[in-house]
Amino acid sequence: MLIRQITPDDWTIARTVRLDALTGSPPGTFSTTPAEALEWDEQRWREWTARRCPFFVAHSDSGPLGSAGMIVVPNGPELVSMWTAPRARRTGVSDGLVRAVIDWATGAGHRTLRLWVLDENRPAEQLYLRNGFTRTGTSKPCAADDPRPENEMILSLPAG
Repeated sequence: MLIRQITPDDWTIARTVRLDALTGSPPGTFSTTPAEALEWDEQRWREWTARRCPFFVAHSDSGPLGSAGMIVVPNGPELVSMWTAPRARRTGVSDGLVRAVIDWATGAGHRTLRLWVLDENRPAEQLYLRNGFTRTGTSKPCAADDPRPENEMILSLPAG
């Protein structure tokens, strides 16, 4: 298994891993549906990938195993687009992807890293707890048309 950072020039890789994530996850897990993402053109995929800086993909000879990225919002950097293929769960791939984002954020001089996790997604929350994140006590609806709560988690990063 190899984890590497990809760029907008690797948009076909981003498309493959994201479509795997969207089609292999329960509806509502991500903000985009598989049908919507299938309609995107090359430019849209490049933009989607560019917004996640960095964007990491784990892969093996058999194809993509997972992804994780970071976006910077007014509140600071957030870990986003986290997904691990079912065949790679409980193998260390998820921890490796989270660690890649943490290391990048630390190296970039960020002092914290946040994320949002669905209240009912216990495996994901356990992954984040295992990697040092804690709940902030803040929650919000998943989306305007989806009242399921998401919980904010935060990790304090060491000085880079």
